Amino acid sequence: LVGEVMTLADFAAAAHFSTLDYLSDIDWSRSNAVKDWYAKIKSRPAFRNLLVDQVSGFPPPLHYNDLDF
Repeated sequence: LVGEVMTLADFAAAAHFSTLDYLSDIDWSRSNAVKDWYAKIKSRPAFRNLLVDQVSGFPPPLHYNDLDF
């Protein structure tokens, strides 16, 4: 999570942050470091594909698909 190389911990944490982000249940202004880390994760080609998925009847917030939120 703090190193130069992505690890399984990064991907595991990203899954949780993505869920919280989708539910608008995270205040990104509380930590620029976490926001920057998550923006890097969201920018990865493999992760970008996940950002188009939606839960039926529960649309994501407008910033969810934005790679530079």
